[in-house]
Amino acid sequence: MCKQDLIFEKNMLKRQTGILCLLGWKLAVAGAETRLIMQTLDRLCAHFGLEKPEVILTRSVIWVETHKGHLKSCAQRRIQNFGINMSCVSELNLLVLEVLQGKIADLGEFANRINAIGPFHYGQWKLTFIEAFASLCFAFLNGGDLKVCTAALLGGFILMAVRFCLIAKGYFAPFAFIASAFCGCTATLLVSKYGIAASADEMRLAIMATTLLLVPGYPYMNGFLDVFKGYLETGIYRLVNSVVLTMSAGIGLFGALWIMGAFAYVS
Repeated sequence: MCKQDLIFEKNMLKRQTGILCLLGWKLAVAGAETRLIMQTLDRLCAHFGLEKPEVILTRSVIWVETHKGHLKSCAQRRIQNFGINMSCVSELNLLVLEVLQGKIADLGEFANRINAIGPFHYGQWKLTFIEAFASLCFAFLNGGDLKVCTAALLGGFILMAVRFCLIAKGYFAPFAFIASAFCGCTATLLVSKYGIAASADEMRLAIMATTLLLVPGYPYMNGFLDVFKGYLETGIYRLVNSVVLTMSAGIGLFGALWIMGAFAYVS
């Protein structure tokens, strides 16, 4: 191999590695499970004619090393947080399928298409109303009547409004969960007790429907999947993070119950 060909091969490998790292990073921050990320990068390496890549994925970084003969290239990116965005994950997988099917051959186009895929955002208040309606649905599906559904709707609205407000101001997620659970459950208790004169069972159902909004179900699922499939580091991180958020919501709930109990005792 002449010197020019060697330089071309090195540059091509470096470019391919950078694109693989970019894709893995995009999948990670969108909330894809670890095995999906690994399999996607393996398939693309085989498509590019490269050896199986070495990939390290942790909570804070993704590192990709590729080989082609005696040539080697590395790339890494910092991961700020594991998000939840299934729209991004789906679009990225469809894009990879196009590459594997030969519909996209140019690396520049591939990289541009990856960068163009962004998260689909709803408005903050629209999400607040959607989540509040979800709380109403939780109550209804568990046998709640109009009074219970109304209390759950109002409590869920306040809970999500407080949560989004605190997250937008840069507060840590556990603190936001504590404060939002406290405010939402307090609102539900006040509405149930003094607004609609609900019974004890109805109050419990309304509170349950309100606090269910804070259960991080998707991170729990991804964490268990990662652990079961052998990716212990990312799996344990997801599970621990989910447990911390659940405990934070529980602290807020117990705080609301304590305040209401003390208020009722004084009254």
